[in-house]
Amino acid sequence: MGYQKVTLDSGFNFVAPQFTAVGGGPISLQSIKLDVSDADATGADNVQILDAGGATIETYYWMPSDMVNSGVAGWVDGDDLADVTLPNGCSVIVDSEFVETVTVAGEVNTNAIQIAAQEGFNFVGNATPVTISIQDIQVDIDDADAMGTDNIQILDQGGATIATYYWMPSDMVNSGVAGWVDGDDLADVDLAPGQGVLLDTTDGVTITLPAAIQ
Repeated sequence: MGYQKVTLDSGFNFVAPQFTAVGGGPISLQSIKLDVSDADATGADNVQILDAGGATIETYYWMPSDMVNSGVAGWVDGDDLADVTLPNGCSVIVDSEFVETVTVAGEVNTNAIQIAAQEGFNFVGNATPVTISIQDIQVDIDDADAMGTDNIQILDQGGATIATYYWMPSDMVNSGVAGWVDGDDLADVDLAPGQGVLLDTTDGVTITLPAAIQ
């Protein structure tokens, strides 16, 4: 078991839960707890679930305990706590009204996480409680099939792309190792625990995130 806080800026935050459920498997949305008292909950903070095109398909608002049938503060679907799980390695948007924090709790990953990325946009991220290199996100594609179009995009609090790194085959990289590049070199970029990113792929590929405990 473990827990970790993620700082939210005012506006959009792309967050990948850093833990699995106890016993493994998807984590509950309610395991991402907004660190705000009942008296300060405004009902404006929300979590958005996105589709492969980047469109919001579900929105759940954080409501104080006296506004929820169960009497427990959390992300709601109507007047009830939302019964929603989040696939391991996938990220969501947390839209925060103020600078706040969320506490994420669960079980630490002991196995690598594989994510089947669809053609188009995929919201993924560092689903571990430790900092990883962008190069730790591996793509199951042969050099011969790498077209230099699959990319990872780092987004700002407004949802705009501020950096893009393409997956290039080994013969296109100075080090001779396939990976995400910045120019002709492997990108030296770290992803903080829980940091979400946008993966854009032209075909369905599988990406692998490292285990938190090696």
